[in-house]
Amino acid sequence: MAFIEQNLKQKLDLRLSQKLALTPALQQAIKLLQLTVPELQQEIKKELLENPLLEEVRDIEEKEPEQKKEETNDLLHEKDINIEDFFRDYFDDQYVPKSRNKEYEDNDFNYENFVSKPQSLKEYLEWQAGINIEDEKVYNAVLMIIPYIDDNGYLKVPEELKTRYQNVIDYLSNELKLEKSLIEDAIKEIQKFDPTGVGATSVEECLWLQSCYLGFEKDEILRKMIFNHLEDIASNQTSKIALVLGITEEDVKNYIDFIKKLEPKPGRKYASERTQYIIPDVIVFKVDDEYYVDLNEDGIPGLKVNRQYAEMLKNRDKIEKETEAYIKEKLKSALWLIKSIHNRQKTILKVAKSIVNRQRDFFDFGVEYMKPLTLKDIADELGIHESTVARVVKNKYMQTPRGVFELKYFFSSKLGTSSGIDVSAMAVKEKIRRIIENENKNKPYSDSEIVKILLSQGIKIARRTVAKYREELGIESSSKRKIYYRRKYEN
Repeated sequence: MAFIEQNLKQKLDLRLSQKLALTPALQQAIKLLQLTVPELQQEIKKELLENPLLEEVRDIEEKEPEQKKEETNDLLHEKDINIEDFFRDYFDDQYVPKSRNKEYEDNDFNYENFVSKPQSLKEYLEWQAGINIEDEKVYNAVLMIIPYIDDNGYLKVPEELKTRYQNVIDYLSNELKLEKSLIEDAIKEIQKFDPTGVGATSVEECLWLQSCYLGFEKDEILRKMIFNHLEDIASNQTSKIALVLGITEEDVKNYIDFIKKLEPKPGRKYASERTQYIIPDVIVFKVDDEYYVDLNEDGIPGLKVNRQYAEMLKNRDKIEKETEAYIKEKLKSALWLIKSIHNRQKTILKVAKSIVNRQRDFFDFGVEYMKPLTLKDIADELGIHESTVARVVKNKYMQTPRGVFELKYFFSSKLGTSSGIDVSAMAVKEKIRRIIENENKNKPYSDSEIVKILLSQGIKIARRTVAKYREELGIESSSKRKIYYRRKYEN
């Protein structure tokens, strides 16, 4: 869909209007992508209660007669419903979860034994930094800046220091003793992360970052409304905005509807997340020498459009205008939900398959054979945005023959080797764990000695990195391990 520039004497381009109109569906798709299986189940139940045009497919084997299906598709494609663009690549009026693969049904885990720990915004950002940023200076700067991001996701100068510093760059440069150019580069990296809008220095910048992610970076009118007219929007000064920007009040209202659906506090949802039982989103099973990936759709109800209500639109001369408008609105909403769930499941499955293909050695031989993998690797392969991959892997779990893992587990940064073949940080951590596991209990290895052992295996790594990985593994220093061993064996 083409972008447009500002035109002070003409109405908004029709394609832009259509794109704005479809934004709620896009936002719903983004929202559903982030949900866990239990959250998706609750969302579907909520929609079923609120939308009479949406109903559950009671029997997953239920099939619609072809003639009925064709009639409904004709109905749904009518121009006055205006949804052709949204469904141009796929169109169906029902969503039915696939049956579970019979090969795996006998090996189901008791998922209630697995509990997910809620992740803070800080932890989530640090994880994204670790697998996305290769420049060490920028990476270290990002790690230093992340603690300054508030609970809402903003980087701001504290109120009591605003008279001393002109902006966040000056403030952080003084606080962290880093060059301003490095601070700027680090903030740019943070602003690429999920949740979209994080790292913004103002509400305006936060909303604009989200608008750019949704594809509106060239829309000059939208940019001016966000940066120059938020107060006018708050006070409902639509006529003033229309006069200044040279557009109609109707167009102004369309823009305002769009802006109001953006998230002004992208970090706040991380403050309210609760511990949940883990239910895997995808299941990996092995047949002969091949790994297969399937969605876990147990408990996710099938959905379809209620034909009785939908077909009332064919006889619109017999129903009141208000009833017709209501049915159309609910029909769109039902279709958007069905389409969004399709897209959610399709995207999760694609990402999961890509992970399994890239980490085949892990599934065959274990964590020491884990390969480096970044969000960008998957995003480039699938032709999607990095933050979309981040949303897919956050709080999503994979059941495999080796156990249940969070999808994030398979991502790690790379380290060079003398052979020129990169290894993943995760694999190096496992090597460190094994080295320490097999060390002489009377003379535990120091971090420097572990560096030498790894070097003999072709892995060049700094002592401080070994110390960092060791601490992340929950392993004490050599001096503390020595004391522990002595007490253990003395007893």
